[in-house]
Amino acid sequence: MLYKPYGATGIDLSVIGFGGMRFRSHDPKDWDAGAAVMKAAYDAGINYFDTAPGYGKSEAIFGVALQDMLKTRAERPFYVSSKTFGADEDAVRRDLEQSLERMGLDAIDFYHMWCLITPESYAQRKRALKAFEKVKEEGLVRHICVSTHMTGADIGDLLRDYPFDGVLLGYSIMNFAYREAGIQAAADLQRGVVCMNPLGGGLIPQHPERFAFVRTRDDLTLVESALQFLVNDPRITVSLVGFSTEAQVNEAIHAVDTFEPLAPQTIETVRNSLSDAFNAMCTGCRYCDDCPEGIPVPRLMEAYNHALLSGNPNDAVKRLKMHWGIKPSDTALLEQCLECGRCEAACTQKLPIVERLKAVKTAMQKAQTAA
Repeated sequence: MLYKPYGATGIDLSVIGFGGMRFRSHDPKDWDAGAAVMKAAYDAGINYFDTAPGYGKSEAIFGVALQDMLKTRAERPFYVSSKTFGADEDAVRRDLEQSLERMGLDAIDFYHMWCLITPESYAQRKRALKAFEKVKEEGLVRHICVSTHMTGADIGDLLRDYPFDGVLLGYSIMNFAYREAGIQAAADLQRGVVCMNPLGGGLIPQHPERFAFVRTRDDLTLVESALQFLVNDPRITVSLVGFSTEAQVNEAIHAVDTFEPLAPQTIETVRNSLSDAFNAMCTGCRYCDDCPEGIPVPRLMEAYNHALLSGNPNDAVKRLKMHWGIKPSDTALLEQCLECGRCEAACTQKLPIVERLKAVKTAMQKAQTAA
């Protein structure tokens, strides 16, 4: 296993982290099976374990695994990450105490202000940072972190506004253009970086032909190649993989064990290949982000990518809600479109953006009606 420093904390973390969102079963009778996957990751050298109170019974499954892992923590250190939506001291403390109880811990190493989607959401919850600071002073939290789905530029502003020890953000070969500025800001500020969805939420391995450009060696699987691309980036501390089976753990470990630094030209080739491989898909250059009506075109186009890959229009709706905070009921946002074509004129791929915005609007309307 390879390890990298997490920002300026003095802690070295495994380049692959254990994401606790994808346990196969959350039934109490199956908790031992989930815990076994987690312990296999620990035995393989993974030392960063991420969960949240909203991941079903994930924290409870962590608690089962941690009973054994705590016995060897002095010899083989590990670190636990969790999160809270709390916007005031009472809510933060309540979530924290429940998480500690479920996992059988005295403190959480990396505690995140969870799921900041827009700068406005940060402004609304910023006062909760006083609660984070208080529980840190009490020794219940060791590092104050943030989890966000903002664009790269907004992430940079966020990190400059408050000295978070690190940031958890979505980053993969699918969307690096959206978050590049955030990754670089974190590096410049010496903040730790943990990347969630390094496999595009499972879309990359589900579409091997479209993402074949990621494979730089014939002896690697697509999953291993996608992970190695992120491991190669010195700015990224941990690539967080949602594991369901020990076989998945072994594949990720193999990606690390066989890792060889990529030549700069190889990195550039992979990045440039994105446009060709995606053909009619948005590559996230964000040149269209200049709508006179304030429509967040890049976010809508990024969500449309998911529908294009899966063939299911509702996947765009799910993506908008989960990652951008745009609900099916927010169709008024798209009704502002004047069809002026300004976004299409700016598009480097000359994509039919107006047509796609209409498709997203239709999918949102259907989802709202179904609800």
